[in-house]
Amino acid sequence: MTKGELVHDGTNSNVMFPDAMAWRRFIFALPRNRACDMMEWSWTQSFMDGHVIKDEIFAAINISVFLGGTRIGRVKNVDCEPPSSRYYATRDIRKDEAILSGILSVAYGVI
Repeated sequence: MTKGELVHDGTNSNVMFPDAMAWRRFIFALPRNRACDMMEWSWTQSFMDGHVIKDEIFAAINISVFLGGTRIGRVKNVDCEPPSSRYYATRDIRKDEAILSGILSVAYGVI
């Protein structure tokens, strides 16, 4: 992938929860092992609602769950243009290199 290339567009596949309680009801309705997965695949994100930027809870339900979070010593190579769900390469990414987004996790904070 080259710098600036669209890596993932979650506009039509990400699930946005109306509030934290709705997210909790969803998580607790799942079998335990699936609940743990969905907690890992959830994050907070700012988005535009009219002229107001709001923070909401999202979850991915497709292959985008494998966008890796950044940790110490790992620098993200994709970033989203707030307030959208489109992720672009911030530099050239080699074949077999991990895609690291620095996504915020509801369960763990910034990862």
